[in-house]
Amino acid sequence: MKFADPRTRTEALLKDVAVLLAGCGLARAARDVGRLRYRVNGFLVFVVPPGYRVDEYEAAALAVLGVKRNSWTGDWVDKDVRVRLASPPRVKGTPHRPASIFDLKGVDILIAGNIDEVPKDVRFAATAVVFVDPPTAQHINAARRLFGKEPFSIEVASELAKRPQNAMLAAILKPDFTEDCIAVIDGFNSLDATGPSLFELPGYDEVKPWARDLVDNVSRWRDKKLAWKLVRAGVLLSGPPGTGKTLFASALATALGMRLVSTTVGAWQSAGALDDMLAAMRRTFEDVNDGKGAVLFLDEIDAIGKRLAKPSGDPSDTYWQVVVTDFLTLLSTLGEGVVVVGATNFPDWIDSAILRAGRIDEHFVLSLPDTQTRAEILSHHAGGVLPPESLTDIALELEGKPGADLERLVQRAQRAARNDNRELELRDLEAQLPEKVPYTAEQLLRLAAHEVGHGLVSLALGHSTAAMIEIRDSFDPSGEGSIGGSTVYNLEPDHFPTETTLLNRIAVSLAGMAAEFVVFGDRSIGAGGIIGSDIERATAVARRMVGSYGLGKSPVFMGTVKDLGDKPLPEKMEAEVAQILENQWERVRNMLMKDRERILGLAGDIVAHGSVKLERTGTASAA
Repeated sequence: MKFADPRTRTEALLKDVAVLLAGCGLARAARDVGRLRYRVNGFLVFVVPPGYRVDEYEAAALAVLGVKRNSWTGDWVDKDVRVRLASPPRVKGTPHRPASIFDLKGVDILIAGNIDEVPKDVRFAATAVVFVDPPTAQHINAARRLFGKEPFSIEVASELAKRPQNAMLAAILKPDFTEDCIAVIDGFNSLDATGPSLFELPGYDEVKPWARDLVDNVSRWRDKKLAWKLVRAGVLLSGPPGTGKTLFASALATALGMRLVSTTVGAWQSAGALDDMLAAMRRTFEDVNDGKGAVLFLDEIDAIGKRLAKPSGDPSDTYWQVVVTDFLTLLSTLGEGVVVVGATNFPDWIDSAILRAGRIDEHFVLSLPDTQTRAEILSHHAGGVLPPESLTDIALELEGKPGADLERLVQRAQRAARNDNRELELRDLEAQLPEKVPYTAEQLLRLAAHEVGHGLVSLALGHSTAAMIEIRDSFDPSGEGSIGGSTVYNLEPDHFPTETTLLNRIAVSLAGMAAEFVVFGDRSIGAGGIIGSDIERATAVARRMVGSYGLGKSPVFMGTVKDLGDKPLPEKMEAEVAQILENQWERVRNMLMKDRERILGLAGDIVAHGSVKLERTGTASAA
């Protein structure tokens, strides 16, 4: 390749300060390859500094080669022939052309934002792969002089050399920049907090230790005391709707002092066909990949799809194969300062490669808030006017409610107080509680008998050492499901499950329904109907035994627990699952038939006292 003479090169570079600095960086980086006034055999790969835009380096490289702009269109003449971007932006209606060993004809300089954008065979073929450093203090002062401004002191120029590209350019262009202005430009990329920090919010106990460690490490990275590869973090949050996954991402961004970029796979898909979707996905990653720091929140990340080990022949297989592969590439080539937060209600639907180390390798399951956390959430949304301890009774009445519902309840209470022209009071929240419908005496006895069945079978099979049983006296008819009773076990450790202990788990799950049948002669729907119900858990264990663990009649492996998901097994294996469930149903029904009178007695105690604790010694005590 032949470079332009120094005078022509300087004239082109002097039209834009960012391009001038990029040109200085290219010249400095290439000094070990050969001075730019000489010829260089082959082509060079330049990797720009982290967080810097490739556009200015492309323009600088074209200026160095002496390629001129078209005076009418402003485009670079022979742009596609002499200088290429390793990962050019997608243009609708034209094929995407990332760097390839099969498409390097006429290329003199390849510009990459990240070394991972350059295939290994292209790196090997290059005369040299050169990593460009950010502008030096001398480059910054040279730019000031060439653009007719007073140079900085060497101390100020050295400090500016440590700043992001946008802050550095703003300082160079400002005529009357002083040392005091450094604090101002440092605020350019800081977050204008519009919401609470994660550590100001109640709850999130599962994930806060990880987040505190992340905040400390990001601070060290900003102070250049820790490499980003040791900070880089991706996290997956899963859990039922309303557990605060979206709020977590926003509050984490505030805690980190970063901006939040939020999107969904559906938003990418809405762009159009496959190429349009991939372009939209790439634009999102480019938006956060500027080195300034950002939290990228990917809601409903399970919708990105899952690659099949054995394609089914459906045309959509190829579509999702391309989408997942491109998504993995974007995750792997993220630059510095980007924290990825994925959210899903269905973690088993996510391609396992997405969750590998270096991508999204942490996973936390968010649960619905307990009584204490509900009280804290109510107090938080009430602005601290009402302390959490004063809200315990109200929180008890809101069992099973997610944080979003609690926030709406407080907002309605605040509106009522404002309408009366007064401060929020406890009675305003009490007035917003859902109206409860009391259980009948027979329903209470059924709820208690159901839970006693779980407890007795659990103790008899060595599944637990104690069981605490509670029932409620009323329910919210507007809720998605009524929580009538619960059994909390002191479980025996089972770190190495056997066929026997797995069958025992199924038996314990079916024991509540069996107790109802023994006492009342029929069964309610309370054991099934939803994910997480007794019947769903029992069925899931049986399907894993047959299809994954090799504990069916034939030791067959159909896939991992994740692979099985909710997909049907072959008909013969599904029949075996049904047989396992039928056998365990008969087993627990026969066990409890002998204890009918004891079940009734314990159920009566629970109805009278609200709760009973059962222990393996055979004793029962009212709590």
